[in-house]
Amino acid sequence: MQHGKFWLWLLAPVIACGAAPQNPAASVAVPPVPVIRGLEIRPVQLTLKDARDERRVLVLGKTDGSNVVDLTAEASFKSESPSVEFDGNYIRGKQKGSAEVLISAAGQKITLPVTVESADVPDVRFVRDIQPVLAKSGCNAGTCHGSAKGKNGFKLSLRGYDPDFDYHALINDISGRRFNRANPDESLMLQKPTGEVPHEGRQAIKPGSREYKLLRDWITQGAKNEDPKTARATAVEILPGDVAMDLPGREQQMLVVAKYPDGSTRDVTRDAHFSVSNTEVAQVDRDGRLKGLRRGEAAILVRFEGIYATKLLTIMGDRSGYEWKDVAENNFIDKHVNDKLRRVKALPSELCTDAEFIRRVSLDLTGLPPKVERVRAFLVDTTASKEKREKLIDELIGSPDYVKYWGNKWADLLQCNSEQLGQKGVWVYRQWIEKRIAENMPYDQFVRAVLLADGSTFQNPAANYFRVLKEPCKITEDVSQTFLGVRFNCNKCHDHPFEKWTQNQYYEFGAHFARVAFKKGTLPGEEVVYRNYNGGEVKHLKTDMVVAPKFPFGDEREIKGDEDRRDPFVDWLASKENPLFAKSMANREWSYFFGKGIIDPVDDIRGGNPPSNPALLDALTAEFIKSNFDLRQLMRTICQSRTYQLSIIPNKWNEDDTINFSHALPRRLSAEQMLDAVAVATGVRPQFSGMPVGMRSVEIPDGTVAGNDFLALFGRPKRQSACECERTSNLTLSHALNLINGTTLSEAVSSPKSRIAKLVESEPDNKKLTEEIYLSCLNRFPTEKEIAAIDFAQSKARLDLAQDLTWALINSSSFVFNR
Repeated sequence: MQHGKFWLWLLAPVIACGAAPQNPAASVAVPPVPVIRGLEIRPVQLTLKDARDERRVLVLGKTDGSNVVDLTAEASFKSESPSVEFDGNYIRGKQKGSAEVLISAAGQKITLPVTVESADVPDVRFVRDIQPVLAKSGCNAGTCHGSAKGKNGFKLSLRGYDPDFDYHALINDISGRRFNRANPDESLMLQKPTGEVPHEGRQAIKPGSREYKLLRDWITQGAKNEDPKTARATAVEILPGDVAMDLPGREQQMLVVAKYPDGSTRDVTRDAHFSVSNTEVAQVDRDGRLKGLRRGEAAILVRFEGIYATKLLTIMGDRSGYEWKDVAENNFIDKHVNDKLRRVKALPSELCTDAEFIRRVSLDLTGLPPKVERVRAFLVDTTASKEKREKLIDELIGSPDYVKYWGNKWADLLQCNSEQLGQKGVWVYRQWIEKRIAENMPYDQFVRAVLLADGSTFQNPAANYFRVLKEPCKITEDVSQTFLGVRFNCNKCHDHPFEKWTQNQYYEFGAHFARVAFKKGTLPGEEVVYRNYNGGEVKHLKTDMVVAPKFPFGDEREIKGDEDRRDPFVDWLASKENPLFAKSMANREWSYFFGKGIIDPVDDIRGGNPPSNPALLDALTAEFIKSNFDLRQLMRTICQSRTYQLSIIPNKWNEDDTINFSHALPRRLSAEQMLDAVAVATGVRPQFSGMPVGMRSVEIPDGTVAGNDFLALFGRPKRQSACECERTSNLTLSHALNLINGTTLSEAVSSPKSRIAKLVESEPDNKKLTEEIYLSCLNRFPTEKEIAAIDFAQSKARLDLAQDLTWALINSSSFVFNR
């Protein structure tokens, strides 16, 4: 088998498909301001509670179209009333009463009504005033005093999640040195952050600044505390309501308004933290000013004192000449996708060909490419394309190959591995999973069977889930990530740094599993999972106190008598009313067919990671619930959609789209798909150590496959984590070289028992031989150009050329990727 004339041709496209995109330049020219026809302000009026209640307004210019541009930075403010004064763009109450502020920008004017309820200056408050300053200055960040062990002997709670702890740390920990009430300017609390004495964090606060004055006033007024329950914000609102830019280079100021338990509000923009999900699309500075970098979408995450809010930013870009063209919609998926495409002025691609579809859907539903005979029959079938595609979907869903493939998927998620389960344990666990898939057990019942399992791990294999995890903390993290799509491991040691989940909720969640116990069975390698009637509790890491079980959200149900704590928990978890249970699985299933979730990563659902198409995900979730959690029906709905059947070839209006499903994205085959596809193409199945002859790679029950480096290299997980990220699908030079020079492919192609050798011997027609090789490798007929490029008639070694062709096609991106 001679590969020299093919490998240069193949290496470039294979590596290119895995190449990372380059980041755009951070500097983008600001486009000219269009003609402004009028002004809008947000909010439309202000009420100032006291002299510390300083607020800013957004000034937006209305253009000829429906667009608005931000004019806040260039706007001027003026008022004849003695009730207000200005500090830059901030408006502050000076005297009780009413005022009108005249705002001017771009030759236009608008009036802002202001009411000043009081001009009194209240004392500085620790929770409401000081903690936000410490957070914004980075004092309680994870890299400073908020780290697990603090910094230089002084510790604060991470990002201020525990105000009482922070107050006592400041007051009681060497308070004589940290505060000097007689001479506040000599306080270390001021000298350290301003850099007047050596400080690792350098100058975090400037002398004379607003932040400096607040700290100084607080010390002067006696460094008083206040009740966090009444003084801490409960929610934040982001202004403007819709964040959209017509062109890259535009800027938009954000405002953040905090809401408090007493019903009051205040502008906290200066103390809030801002970030964007996609720094290639936009950037944001510490003051909340956004700048668009290129056409696209990004989530804006705002954090203030443990409260999080997000806004979706859309940068439209130049869409001159765009016009929506109606296309067929096979089901509700297409409607919601198309609605989003209209909003972002994109067009969907054309449908994929029948040849592309049969390969795509076969790989997605069974993990195998279709056999040659099935491809031929499908391509020559004159039935309407939509009808025969739906028939093929029904044929594949529930087939034996489907069961094996999805058994492997769930073996990943439920961590079916021999390291914890032993050889017999891993086999019976995998067989139990496959049986449930073959029965099409509803998803909620499947989860119930897993989380309520007890008894012998051999007789009731579902109990192996607990055998793998063992500890309540590990159970908490894996159950939340697998069945809710939430990463609770981030709030084990402190409140979640980027979400609403608290440290208390982590241990309350785990308390439901505190009485799951284990003992040895009567057979070698057997364990028995049982409920410990003698008790069992979870203790809080910080307080060392026993924590009672409690749901992280939703209505609590009382645990009755000696009822298993898992019973009410699973009722809550797998309920149709649980907002995350069905949504997380609908999103996860979607990702298996599109290469990414509507929320991505699929097991990191949080406010700062919003869905790219909320209406689509809501509709998909509702349909899943309506079907009583029928996973097959969910897959059928996805595969029948026109969106799933779109071509990978983009058009002018969607070539930059990676999140709105306007065209298919090439997905590298998984390790098992790759190996099994090679077996289908060559007719040579690999032999796995200790496994039955002829077994598919997806049938292997264990994560680690002894003696098979190919599966490990191409990303088969060891199944020691609930994270989808344990399975990898990247493509590097090492992957390309393995396909080019590795023994797995070369031995399969050159085997005398291969399908290629048999074809060369049995098929004298060179054109038909070429067709057979293309059909077995790429599941399509060769083009006339491809047939002309392969001249068996001039070759003295017909078998060598057939092997070279097979090897070349398997190395091509058309084989390596599901397109």
